[in-house]
Amino acid sequence: MNKVQYKVIPFALMMAGIFAGLIFSALLAVGAIGSEILEDEPVINIHGVWVEQGVASYMADRFELRSEGVFVDGRLVNTRYEWDGMTLTYRRGEDIYIYTYLSDQFVRQQPAHYISSFSREGTRDALRDATLD
Repeated sequence: MNKVQYKVIPFALMMAGIFAGLIFSALLAVGAIGSEILEDEPVINIHGVWVEQGVASYMADRFELRSEGVFVDGRLVNTRYEWDGMTLTYRRGEDIYIYTYLSDQFVRQQPAHYISSFSREGTRDALRDATLD
C-alpha cells in the first residue's frame, strides 16, 4: 500500500463514524429511537417488608427496608445498608447479611444456614405461600 491509501482508510473510517452519528442523532430527534436507550436503568425500589418463602408463616424470617434502615420484628437493627442494584448487605449484631436480587426476590447468601429466598410482602409469591400454610 502506498502513502495515499494509508491516509484514505483512516479518513473513510472517520467519515463513516460521523455519518453513523448523524443518522443516530436524526433518528433520535424524530422519535424513531426512544431516548430511554440513553438513560441508566432505573434503580430498583427495595423498600418494604421481605418475607422468607417456602417455610411455614410462623417460622418465616422477615425484614423491612426503609430509608431509615433495616427493621426486624419492628425494631431497628441497623441504620445503614448497602444496595448496589444486585446485592444487599447489612450487619445485624455480629452477623453480616448478604442477599442477591434475582427475579424480584432476594436470595440469602450469608449467613448460609440454608438456601432461602424472600419476596416482598403483598407480591404474588408472598401471597401464594401465605395461603399454603
